[in-house]
Amino acid sequence: MFAKLVLGLAIALGLCACDDQPAAPDWAWFEPTEWEGQLMGETSLAPWIIGGVDTIELPARVILYRSGCKQCGDHFAALAKNQMSGALTLILVPEPKDDSPSVRDQAPKHDHLELHRLSRGYGVPTPTVLLINQGGRITHVRTGITDQDPK
Repeated sequence: MFAKLVLGLAIALGLCACDDQPAAPDWAWFEPTEWEGQLMGETSLAPWIIGGVDTIELPARVILYRSGCKQCGDHFAALAKNQMSGALTLILVPEPKDDSPSVRDQAPKHDHLELHRLSRGYGVPTPTVLLINQGGRITHVRTGITDQDPK
């Protein structure tokens, strides 16, 4: 009886996978403000970045953006106009159906990374600005409207 109960529970929870590999999620949710004070490589975002975080030139301003995000485009245009100093890395947050023209063209000189594409996408506000110090620690996080972005 106990064995049947355990087997039934295992099946109900989906623990009986034939290939013993966990199913990849179809979406991910992030709370960027929780990353402040953490090393970039230790954040919940790091495993989702194609190629990893080691290519980010430090110190850095990292901006998470979506291709069709008007606020992101406005922010990039303001950065280009104000000629902000320091390394800039843009990280694309892909949408499940991403066919709009990219606002990335409005950004000043930058490096570019992307998150893995998920069928239902990501729950994260854009733009999200991360300031990362020479040691790789996130010293400031700002999400959404970034008119008062730190210099």
